[in-house]
Amino acid sequence: EQLINGYGPTESTTFATTYKITSVPETNASIPIGRPIANTCVYLLDAHGQPVPLGAVGELYLGGAGVARGYLNRPELTAERFVPDPFSDEAGARLYKTGDVARYLPDGNLEFVGRNDEQVKIRGFRIEPGEIEACLTAHPQVRDAVVVATGEGSAKRLVAYVQAEANKQ
Repeated sequence: EQLINGYGPTESTTFATTYKITSVPETNASIPIGRPIANTCVYLLDAHGQPVPLGAVGELYLGGAGVARGYLNRPELTAERFVPDPFSDEAGARLYKTGDVARYLPDGNLEFVGRNDEQVKIRGFRIEPGEIEACLTAHPQVRDAVVVATGEGSAKRLVAYVQAEANKQ
């Protein structure tokens, strides 16, 4: 019997890194996301696009054969997330900016730390609370809105708090 932790966003096929779990982790212990699979490269970069040192936190970028070409009919988002790969000699090579934050462990495995934005995942769907807030505040009677994710696992849900304009008559 084997248990493998596979990490990877849809933009890089099914998964990009794997970690073989060899023992039962301690309660609340983080399970590493591992090392890149074949034909995949992983970089942890700082805000200036430079590699971070071992143990430091950086944004996770993915490159290689499994990286998608972009988003269908979303050229602006494609240009923002699929960037030229400065570390590759291959013409036209790109990296995918995952928005995930990670660090290298001393053994060379990657540990997922979190997100560098407000994106949440609920039952497998990636959701941007800011987009929902923008839709809510577009209504003329809504002055302000905040959307948060509450709960854990299958009980995780979105809750919106709305500040409405006074009823004008």
